[in-house]
Amino acid sequence: MQFRDLTGPDANSGVDQPDALGVIFSEFVLMRQLTAALAAGVFLTGFANATVQDAPAGDAKTAAPMAAKGDPAAFTTADRSPEAIKAGLAQLVKTRAVYRNAPALTEGIVIAVKSPMGEQKTMVDSQWGANGAFDITVDGQMRMLAVGSNFYMVMPADESRYVTKEIVDGDVMGIIAGATGGGGLPDPAIPFRLGKADVKPEDIPAMLGLGAMTNPKLAGFRSAANGPQALLEGEGGKAVVSMNAKTNLIDRIDLMVTPPGAPPEFKIDVAFTIKNELLKSLKTPITFDTTGKTPVDGPDGLGPQPLETGAMAPDFELKTLDGETVKLSSLRGQVVVLDFWATWCGPCKRGLPVLNQVVQWAAEADMPVKFFGVNVWEQGDVAAKLKLAKDFWDGQKFSFASLIDSDDSVVAKYGVTGIPTSFIIGRDGKVEVVHQGFDPGMVETMKTELKTAAGNDKG
Repeated sequence: MQFRDLTGPDANSGVDQPDALGVIFSEFVLMRQLTAALAAGVFLTGFANATVQDAPAGDAKTAAPMAAKGDPAAFTTADRSPEAIKAGLAQLVKTRAVYRNAPALTEGIVIAVKSPMGEQKTMVDSQWGANGAFDITVDGQMRMLAVGSNFYMVMPADESRYVTKEIVDGDVMGIIAGATGGGGLPDPAIPFRLGKADVKPEDIPAMLGLGAMTNPKLAGFRSAANGPQALLEGEGGKAVVSMNAKTNLIDRIDLMVTPPGAPPEFKIDVAFTIKNELLKSLKTPITFDTTGKTPVDGPDGLGPQPLETGAMAPDFELKTLDGETVKLSSLRGQVVVLDFWATWCGPCKRGLPVLNQVVQWAAEADMPVKFFGVNVWEQGDVAAKLKLAKDFWDGQKFSFASLIDSDDSVVAKYGVTGIPTSFIIGRDGKVEVVHQGFDPGMVETMKTELKTAAGNDKG
């Protein structure tokens, strides 16, 4: 089985791919490398385009504790002395040993990113059991497990399909890296618990930089009110790792980084606040039952599967941006064109005026065709999504209406993984044509397709 990099839009296809695995793995890469090489590309373009949903409330073990923020300026000259560094390395060895030797462990992490482009949060929940077993869920959207000698990946919303890979020679971290396009997962327990057993003390700081800095080293160590703190410094930034005085586990990591190639004033702060618990055993053992489930070759097979031509178009009932209700099945006997779009999608904005030319042609030719845009994948609550879509649509003065899929349930039913995507649905309710991406020459192509669909009176 091969894993491939799923991050970011396909610049050559005219399709934006913000949903499902594309966004999740973009988050993994960002949080793992923390705006290092990918920061300028993924964070500044992908996230600025509103392709990331807010983290679900109530995750990360009912939110991680609000540990005090670590401040590099709090480390004195004495805290940076050789004696302090020696003590700090001994503490990191102790902390790593607690993670490795714990019979069981639960962890909830809230990752808050602040940059000149805005703020966002990601939540990671994990359970760690005996014999290398783990169960990690990111934002309630992606789940990875290790059970015995097998690694599994599923989407919690639909676990009917799964990816699996045999763990060879204990190299779970390599599998995780491959599954996330090389980014790994933003959780300090992973390198501590799954990494090699024999590690030199001076190599431990590199595990806690989470890819944000090149060659991070321990630069300081001090005792704070809630426990010891370690200062890491490397090319590209600094980090303060705060450990709990009682458990020696990590309560918080504060990273202050500047992405490669960015101006010095471009600063990004990333705070990992962590709630963890040491246990003698997990209340429920980690298992994964494959009965009745379908294995797929790679992570892209876990997401929504595109409808094929000839398939019955899933019925739905949505409102237009002006509040009128449209039910697809009530339009049986007419050809229906659905064009999935979003306000942040560049190819969509280029494609909608082209589609509007087809709409005007069909009206002049008195074709039995109904055209609808379908707004999807916007950020915010229902009211905010409606305002975004309506403000854009009203300003364009298109000759057709747009529906709004405010909970993104319809776009999921249609298996759309990138937008714009258009469906021509025949008079019998079956999908006749699927268009993906923006093509300036689609006007004549779609005219021919609609003539054929309108002539196929099967209903």
